[in-house]
Amino acid sequence: MSGHSLSEPQITVEVLIRLNGDYAATAVLLALLWRGADRAPVRISSRTLAGYTLLGHQVVQRALLRLEARGLIGSRKVSRATGAYTVDMEALRQLLSKPLPECDFLPGFTPIPALVQLQSVDPPADDLSHAT
Repeated sequence: MSGHSLSEPQITVEVLIRLNGDYAATAVLLALLWRGADRAPVRISSRTLAGYTLLGHQVVQRALLRLEARGLIGSRKVSRATGAYTVDMEALRQLLSKPLPECDFLPGFTPIPALVQLQSVDPPADDLSHAT
């Protein structure tokens, strides 16, 4: 991670790239952070996480195992269907401090001229920032 402050979307892309494109693990990690797992254990079922991330239940279960194997989260069983999860922010900082892979194209970093054409020139109709 560079010395300047990164936006949430930039951090998300950096996590995704450093997790080797593992979208499920990235989505689950971000969902846990959204629930405050950086501050206290979050008691949640993998089915509820699946609903938050729009992923399948088993996909979420496997992503949780991969995140735990990488040391990014800790977990303990609360009941048969619920776990308590914490995000290790130091491990996340270490992950983000690793250099990006060397390649010609990195999604989210490499400009794509075709996508620039999709950007809206006019503000959305409900934008009232120019109203008097």
